[in-house]
Amino acid sequence: MSSDSGQEQLSYEDAMRVLGYEPGAIVSPHLPIFRKVASKLEALVKTTKDEHLRESFRDELNRLNEALRVVVAERAREPSLRGQGMRLRLVLALLVVAILVSAAWYGNRKIEEGGYLRDREGIAQLEAMARLAVESRDWSRAEEVYAELNNLIPDSARVREGLARVIDGRAEARRQKLGFLVGSIRAAVEGRSWEEAERLLGDLREMEVSHPEIGSFIKVIQAGRVSDRIAGLLEQAEEALKEEQWVALGDYAAKLEVIAPGHKQLTRFKTATEQGMKVLEERRVRARELYEKALALDKGEFSDPALETLREAIRLDNQKDYQDLYNRMSAYTRLLKVPGDYSTITEALAAARPNDKIRLGEGVFNEPLSLNVKVDLEGAGLGKSIIQCEAEKASVLLSTKQASGSRVAALTLRQTGISLAAERYPVALADGGELVLEDCLIEGGAGHGVAVINGGSARLRSVEVLKCGWDGLAVNGDGSVADAVGCRFDSNFHHGIDAWGGGRVTVKSSRATRNGLAGAVLMSRGVRSELVQCTIDRNREVGISISNGTTAVLRSNRVEENLLGGVMVEGEDTTAGMEGNVAERNRKFGIMVDRRSVVQPFRDNETKDNVGEQLMLKAVMPEEVVPPPPVLDVSGGKSLKPGPEIPK
Repeated sequence: MSSDSGQEQLSYEDAMRVLGYEPGAIVSPHLPIFRKVASKLEALVKTTKDEHLRESFRDELNRLNEALRVVVAERAREPSLRGQGMRLRLVLALLVVAILVSAAWYGNRKIEEGGYLRDREGIAQLEAMARLAVESRDWSRAEEVYAELNNLIPDSARVREGLARVIDGRAEARRQKLGFLVGSIRAAVEGRSWEEAERLLGDLREMEVSHPEIGSFIKVIQAGRVSDRIAGLLEQAEEALKEEQWVALGDYAAKLEVIAPGHKQLTRFKTATEQGMKVLEERRVRARELYEKALALDKGEFSDPALETLREAIRLDNQKDYQDLYNRMSAYTRLLKVPGDYSTITEALAAARPNDKIRLGEGVFNEPLSLNVKVDLEGAGLGKSIIQCEAEKASVLLSTKQASGSRVAALTLRQTGISLAAERYPVALADGGELVLEDCLIEGGAGHGVAVINGGSARLRSVEVLKCGWDGLAVNGDGSVADAVGCRFDSNFHHGIDAWGGGRVTVKSSRATRNGLAGAVLMSRGVRSELVQCTIDRNREVGISISNGTTAVLRSNRVEENLLGGVMVEGEDTTAGMEGNVAERNRKFGIMVDRRSVVQPFRDNETKDNVGEQLMLKAVMPEEVVPPPPVLDVSGGKSLKPGPEIPK
């Protein structure tokens, strides 16, 4: 046995028997023959594919080599003389070894023939798998299969051709992926989706860092980002300019100057900022003067003039010492707290005396209010103190003639639900008396946001009226008046501002934007209304409509980007004075005046970049008169006619 097998070495006697001799026989002359036999066994070990047969041949080879080694080592034990029969024994021994080798060769040949048949079947299966992987474009799997084929049929033409197809397929797939990435980047660039474009560009770099279009894509994306940043700053600056937010405008102008120092709008923004900052400084000076005046009026007792003076100072420049003085002077009258002294606002109103102050805490109050005595109703701020009620039941706030002079401030007023009645409750209603609204948000009304009827009046200061079903501000009836300063009428379903049937408005430094019809409609015959330093923009009809024999004064307004035109004056006996107004980027026309109407004075007005006619002062317009809306009458206690049912 082999010395590596861990068994004991052969004895001389056993080694002789392995060679086919009895101990004491002469073997030395025949050793070369046995070594040739060992060489043949060694060749069989190397060429046999069957693992078990290979191990068997290896064991026989080791056994033969070990026997030869022992016999050679013990050659001295051979007798010096040969007896008869030595040649016969040699022949028999060689015959045994020959039979063994022949049997091994024959068995190996049969095994090789069986393995060949099995290999042919395996090759056919592997070739089918390779074709399927190639057709499926599964290149990794195809490479694995061809590697197995190469083990069975080394350096075969079929394997070489298959691997070539895999290489070509991989290259084509890579080209297609590169093309897809390039197309996706272009689509993202066209859609101005810069983050998506940069992400895809990173994928392109990973695939091919030297791709020729990478440099151009980088430049386009960088330029696009800068362009969008400039467009965003321009939009923000325009909005700040319209809202007279001078500090914000200066900030946007400074950022614009960094990335686009030569932009054509930069000078305009910087000039407006300088002028605006001067206005702010003038406001601060004026606020200080008003504060000093209120301080002089403070006699330790309630004084409406002193409080109003101080409120105006706070609106111009809200300083802590102004607010402290206001809180002290407000405390001279009786203070009712809700919650605290009373659980509801209605209870506090029932207990209130003239000039009492009702202060609301933070929270939502679900109750309609009716003011029947002059009070000061003050909340904790927009979005903090909220009063609401159902749209089909009542106005959120009704101020009667008996409550004339009441002030409502720092509140959010809104209606809930939907009403389709022929007439609808406004959110806030001044019915015959004076109502002051300050720093309020009025939203979600089924009808008008703020309505003034029956000769009432409303003073609005820093009020926002948003998303109401009819007009933002509606003034109707002889003697009805609304005065608005620093207000915003935004996204109401009908007009932003509407005065008809004798109603009059004076609106300053305010904005009417994105309303469903016109920004402002003035049509009270023989009644004078004014719009001064207002921005009327992005409304779905004209910006300002003046008609039905009314008298209007327009000074220093900006009328921009309205869908059906800028300013329209129409109808016999309609009169308008227009000074220093700008109408630009409106659809249809800039300023259009009916030949039957009178515009006097008309100076320093500018029309530019409007689609269609810029200025028409003698336009031929239809002579039929559009009737004004019906008289508004939704005073307290009046029943409303139901509207159509909501479709199910």
